[in-house]
Amino acid sequence: MPESTQGNNSETRLLTDERFLRRVAYLYYEDGHSQEIIADKEYCSRQTVSKALQKAKDKGIVRISIVPDLRTGYIRNLARDVRVLLELEDLVLVPGQNMNAVAANELLEGVVTDITIHAAEYLDQMLSDNDVVAISGGTAFMRGLVRHIKPNRSQPHMQVVSTIGFVEGHTSSGDANMIAHDLAQAYGCSHYWFPCPAILPDTKYLDLTRQLPLIKEAYAMMQQANVIVTGLWTPHTNTNMIMRGIISHEQLESIEAYQPAVDINHWIFDAQGRCINEMMDPFPYALTGMEIPRLSDAIQQRKVKVILVAGGSPSHVSAIRAALKAGLANILITDHITAQLLLTNS
Repeated sequence: MPESTQGNNSETRLLTDERFLRRVAYLYYEDGHSQEIIADKEYCSRQTVSKALQKAKDKGIVRISIVPDLRTGYIRNLARDVRVLLELEDLVLVPGQNMNAVAANELLEGVVTDITIHAAEYLDQMLSDNDVVAISGGTAFMRGLVRHIKPNRSQPHMQVVSTIGFVEGHTSSGDANMIAHDLAQAYGCSHYWFPCPAILPDTKYLDLTRQLPLIKEAYAMMQQANVIVTGLWTPHTNTNMIMRGIISHEQLESIEAYQPAVDINHWIFDAQGRCINEMMDPFPYALTGMEIPRLSDAIQQRKVKVILVAGGSPSHVSAIRAALKAGLANILITDHITAQLLLTNS
């Protein structure tokens, strides 16, 4: 009887150890070992291995999806063609859905979820302990990414900062500062608050604001980022900014005269990738956070990895195209329908 109790305690301990669950999952799904061989390697019973594999599925460590062979081959070839055409360093595609009957501004929730799951897995594989990560906000894509992040290991020396300050006086789950904080918590690493209004009424306040001690430290960290993760916003979201009192109707009208195609952290670009903030003189407001138009220089000169996570909506096609024409990202994570439309309409 004592031996049986000891065995049960040992199994319980193993099944609550995530490192053990991941190890068993890799041995079974990646290396192709049988449950019996894994049991020998791990000095446990085959039944414990079987339970560990089920537990790994329940915890989301293992995700199994079945994709038809024809679609798999098509997506692989499409990813290669789009990556070459758009001159991307990397492109990750998830299966999308036909968007012919979808409203222009609608997000396909299932596709968005798949994009954020793959983005989380991609980011986790990319990150190393000496990285400085800057991440934007957003309730759909960035919050979804952080929700699905499952670190393979801690990164205690990594540093995380948001790319933008607070837009409103109260916080939400989509605030970049909150997302950066939660990402840092997941990896057990340092996080820098950027305790600053995102939007200032005039550029004359910009330099003074950035010199404030706490803001200066976080802003300097932004400039050192070697991995940047961002979503995007489409022009239809601007009416929401009016309703929330962030910009006025008159300000929006003056911006729309330049035919905006994409918004990243309130830096706005037209369909040709030209920055409307820099075209208007003066622009209605000043921005304190990361200078998004400089991302193209960071990619070329410092080899920064800029990951754009977007898709699952008809409106995202033209927005992604504008962002890439501006040179704002060198890695794209999207769905295959969006990628197909990027390919056919380029």
